[in-house]
Amino acid sequence: MMMEDADLILAARAGDQEALSKLLIARQTKLYKTAYLYVHTQADALDVVQETSLRALLSIGKLRQPQYFDTWLIRILINVAQKVYRQQTNTIPFVPEITGDSTLTDLHADLMSDLAMIPENFRVVLILFYFNDLEVEEIARVLRIPAGTVRSRLTRGRKMLRERGAVYREYRLER
Repeated sequence: MMMEDADLILAARAGDQEALSKLLIARQTKLYKTAYLYVHTQADALDVVQETSLRALLSIGKLRQPQYFDTWLIRILINVAQKVYRQQTNTIPFVPEITGDSTLTDLHADLMSDLAMIPENFRVVLILFYFNDLEVEEIARVLRIPAGTVRSRLTRGRKMLRERGAVYREYRLER
């Protein structure tokens, strides 16, 4: 975390909404991508990011450890995204929202479909590790599970993706 971020987080905790806005704007792309991987549509992903921002605004004063701001924010996003995803699966079947006709777009649609077929506890770990670049220890903090469990879920999640086909190799999910 950069020193400027640390100052902004402290200011946000003290009630400075502009400081919180700067922090959220700096993380907007990462938040959107993570939300999209959960809810699979642009509109729902934007709703998740908006709801996450609102919840962050309402509860920033409760953040106990400023150095874990990103972890705290991602935890909020995951909770909101899971709620929206559960509502989606109760109402409509999953169909990835993909536009364009390139090979990369097809590959992306296949990856989204493969991820959707993996049980949630493995999918969450894969999303946080590969798409948010979180380390195992950070994922453990976000999910409130032991680091060994994160490693195990990464291994098993990779295996599930590998078994699903070529998408795994194309994305090189072997980090």
